[in-house]
Amino acid sequence: MEELKIVEYNNIRVLTTQQVAEAYQTSTDTVKKNFSRNKDRYTEGKHYICLNGEELKDFKAKGQIFTSPNVNTLYLWTQKGCLLHAKSLNTDIAWEVYDRLVDNYFAPVKQLSQADMMRIQLGMIDNHEDRITNLENNMTIDYGQQRVLEDTVNKTVIDVLGGKGSYAYEEIGRKVFAECNRDLKHYFNVNARNNVPKKRFDEAVEYAKNWKPCTNTMMLICNYNAQQRLAV
Repeated sequence: MEELKIVEYNNIRVLTTQQVAEAYQTSTDTVKKNFSRNKDRYTEGKHYICLNGEELKDFKAKGQIFTSPNVNTLYLWTQKGCLLHAKSLNTDIAWEVYDRLVDNYFAPVKQLSQADMMRIQLGMIDNHEDRITNLENNMTIDYGQQRVLEDTVNKTVIDVLGGKGSYAYEEIGRKVFAECNRDLKHYFNVNARNNVPKKRFDEAVEYAKNWKPCTNTMMLICNYNAQQRLAV
């Protein structure tokens, strides 16, 4: 994916339909059709911003990105909107690009540095109570919790696949594990499973216990395991 030109609206980073299509390696028509088919899932202001009239005129005047003079309505997609587009496409490229968008394009949550943590402990920062609260909110799960979450994910995925002896486990096990981890990361808005916030650990375990793959993946699992039963 080529480096994207940064586009912002009301201090929120967004992408145009053209940018989404180019990033996900698809066409603008496909992006528009997927939006049209799933429009009830999108909420204006949360997943997209629709500009027209004076708002569009003002946006064009800022010259952040080329917009055709003939465009009367412009859709700008937020991070959550880009997630829905990735789900609609459901390709490895789209999911890989979305992860990179979260990490490198959309503004990440600011983490406290080790130096700030030390200074908090030594009482060297004004308003340290607020900083301590910030520190607690940004702490990630510890090693023991990482192992518990990993074991929970493993058990859930293996059960979904029909066990380690199933055809589905052998043929698409890695794909299903990747889907589970990807869904968990997106739900908790983190770039790695081990970066789940410590305060949401119990919620993450519960999420992993109740996780289900998408419909297409479930159909693949059923088809592979049906082949296994016929072969017996």
